[in-house]
Amino acid sequence: MARQITPQSFEQQAAGGRLDPVYVLTGPDGARKAELAARLVETIEEDFRPFNVDKLFPPDNREEARKQFWGILQLARTLPMMAPHRVIIAAQAEKLMPIFKAGDDETPPSGAEGPAGKRGRKSGPKAAGEAELEALEAYLKDPSRESVLVFVPTDDLNRNLKPVKLLQEFATFVDCDPLAGARGGVEWVMAEAAGEGVRVEASAARLLASLAGDDITRLRAEFERAVLFASGEGIVTEAAVREIASAPTTQDPWAMTNAMERGDAGTALRELGKKFDAGEFPPMILGQVRWYVTTKLPPARVPAAVDALLRTDLALKSSGDARVLLERLVVELCGR
Repeated sequence: MARQITPQSFEQQAAGGRLDPVYVLTGPDGARKAELAARLVETIEEDFRPFNVDKLFPPDNREEARKQFWGILQLARTLPMMAPHRVIIAAQAEKLMPIFKAGDDETPPSGAEGPAGKRGRKSGPKAAGEAELEALEAYLKDPSRESVLVFVPTDDLNRNLKPVKLLQEFATFVDCDPLAGARGGVEWVMAEAAGEGVRVEASAARLLASLAGDDITRLRAEFERAVLFASGEGIVTEAAVREIASAPTTQDPWAMTNAMERGDAGTALRELGKKFDAGEFPPMILGQVRWYVTTKLPPARVPAAVDALLRTDLALKSSGDARVLLERLVVELCGR
């Protein structure tokens, strides 16, 4: 059985320095998972993060993803440098699952003969994927106590797959689905508002929850938009929510910053365009870029990026062309 903990328990573990060796961050709340990953990075002293923190995005090519998997295990076995532990974050972990394909296929590979002439795996060469599955199991059974390995799928993993079953047996799962169980959207809105120091009308909270349904990604986006809209009033009203509520969308609200983190300016610009097409307010987009700068960039890059943010903020307040200004900022930050 997988050990299941809440995001709050994970943060307490990080604060107390009592971290488990392997985590899986599951659930649909991508923003919450990003926050938890950032908390984990903060357990390493800032000056030593470049030597002890690795965040990896698996390539789409299966063979390259296989090579990256072996690299992840090698990093996990590498001693930290002047730090209590290493942090290895395997983002978009669902893209690693195809490398274990043979491990989920019970059909023996062609040409493999068993001891009595029966076709089977044991006497033949290992099929692609078996070695990776065995290596994953070996690591999970005997993980490095000087590394914290975190798998972060975009949503959740198929728990019928053999590698996921191994993770369920040995890793700690952190459920990032704040709308699961008894706690619904209204309670989430009220709790977030209290954390932001903003008042929310009960009817506004109900409307926000109704608009989003069980989609935490949309609920978070609608809530942030409402808070930004109400920043001068100090209260989110039902009328304000009705005025600014966006149409349902399948757009990933973090796709732009994820692309910026990869240095993919083309994708980041396309995602920025989708934000404008969806009617997002430029100050809200700038706020998301500011979050990216303060939480994702290496310390050495932050001062210049903050300068670029301030220039863009001033230009936006001077009634400049918001789309052009933000496009320039995104390209500039992707190129740094």
